[in-house]
Amino acid sequence: MEAAVCDPLHRKYVLLPPVPDDLAASVALHPATAHEPRCEAFLVPLDDEDETAFGVMWMLHFTTRLAAFVYSSTTRQWQAVASKEWNELLLGQGESTMVSPIDRRFYGRHYAYGCFYWESIMGKKDLLVFDTRRMEFSSCNILPREFCPLDLAIVEAGEARLGLFGIHLEAGKFDLCYYIKRNKCEGSSQWQLEKTIPICSGCRPDIMAATGRYLLLGKFGPMRSVNSTPRQDLEYISVDVKTLQLARVCTKSSGFAFSKTWIYINFPPSLSSPKI
Repeated sequence: MEAAVCDPLHRKYVLLPPVPDDLAASVALHPATAHEPRCEAFLVPLDDEDETAFGVMWMLHFTTRLAAFVYSSTTRQWQAVASKEWNELLLGQGESTMVSPIDRRFYGRHYAYGCFYWESIMGKKDLLVFDTRRMEFSSCNILPREFCPLDLAIVEAGEARLGLFGIHLEAGKFDLCYYIKRNKCEGSSQWQLEKTIPICSGCRPDIMAATGRYLLLGKFGPMRSVNSTPRQDLEYISVDVKTLQLARVCTKSSGFAFSKTWIYINFPPSLSSPKI
């Protein structure tokens, strides 16, 4: 497959070189693997003084293991990440043929302080972690012990501390609770509730996306009929991570399903040529 990093605002893009054959062979399908891997590609922040640098991560979800390639615009090369068995990551149930415990739609990815976090769909609090500095996968259990939200987001709270947003339902009303981890160790007992923000009643809100500065919420309005077709308006609300202030972004007409939505952040000026 070919890949490109695009800047839709300035109508520019950069084509990435293909993954070298030797790297592709290093994570090739095992003879016993029956299915092609599910793939996910996304931008990776680089710990680089060059503000124009960017990275791309290409993850491959195999039936029994996880593999990835990482591209750096600084070196203009792909690097293979050491493959990990799901059982090694302690996210499985001990079965060698289990499916990937990561959501097949690839939701639930969070980034903070050089690490990506993925939520498990196995009914556990274990998180899959990828450290962009060590270039390795691991797992951890850092969520609060009694933390059972309808939706969550991990953010940077400042001073190298993790922040955690969770949507909770109480007496028919939805609240957005914000927690801060008081220490830097990987324990689950050092979280403190900073603030509870009432959001709405009625339709459940969802966390659509998160960055270092903003959280994006989405919620449906009342059902209405348009040309005999049932429709609902989808309202977007931003939350400033630093001030915890809510602001309405926009409302768009939508069907029954949430559309995939991301917060747009301007891409580095290195995307200068060629032009679309």
